[in-house]
Amino acid sequence: MKAWLQDKKSKYLHGWDRQETIILLGSAVLLTLHRYLSRRRFFRDYFADYFIDHPLAGIYPYYYWFLTSAITLLLLPMLVVKFGIKDRACNYGFRLGNGKLGWGFALGGWLLMIPVMVLVLHLFPSFQQKYPLSKVAGTSWKVFIPYEIGYGIYMFSWEFFFRGFMLFGLEKKFGNYSILVQTIPFAVMHYSKPFPEAMGSIFAGLLLGVVAFETRSFIYGAAIHWFVATTMDVVALLSTPR
Repeated sequence: MKAWLQDKKSKYLHGWDRQETIILLGSAVLLTLHRYLSRRRFFRDYFADYFIDHPLAGIYPYYYWFLTSAITLLLLPMLVVKFGIKDRACNYGFRLGNGKLGWGFALGGWLLMIPVMVLVLHLFPSFQQKYPLSKVAGTSWKVFIPYEIGYGIYMFSWEFFFRGFMLFGLEKKFGNYSILVQTIPFAVMHYSKPFPEAMGSIFAGLLLGVVAFETRSFIYGAAIHWFVATTMDVVALLSTPR
């Protein structure tokens, strides 16, 4: 038995690099935690009763989602980097890097996306029904603004996980292929979105990966992700008949 185990260890574990193994297995564990613990349904099942009498009770599942996502997709991966890999966060995109290129991409891409979002909302009514995700957020600007700030924290955490933790964590071993590797789970995580957005996430994952490589930062991807998401919410609200 010992000889058999040794043979299998040599066969399947030989050549496995420590960093990439931690990143890949850690990604599987963290995305699973995120999928089960960060769901709004989890909040509704276990915590909603504590907020049932609050006038804005419907928005708290989203705040829970934003907070727990920051834990599973940002805080825990950073701890893995620091204590598991024993590396620095700046090596995982936590820097401004090429700011001229990064901000040019974020702001230019956002401006280009505005007419696209208007057209998409016109052609695909499902988007208008989908956004904003929290209908309570659209009841007033006082509710909408904190909601969008929380959404921004979620986007920052999301981008760090895919275009920071995974992308730069796998770069040494896989080179440019790490762009493809992180795009796969990124696209899968969009399965609940409207079909055009879910398919578009594949292209977005590739593009954001390239931008992260070119700027050595995930921050600009987080910025455009947030700009576009917030604008989509605003346009959807303005397009909804009153």
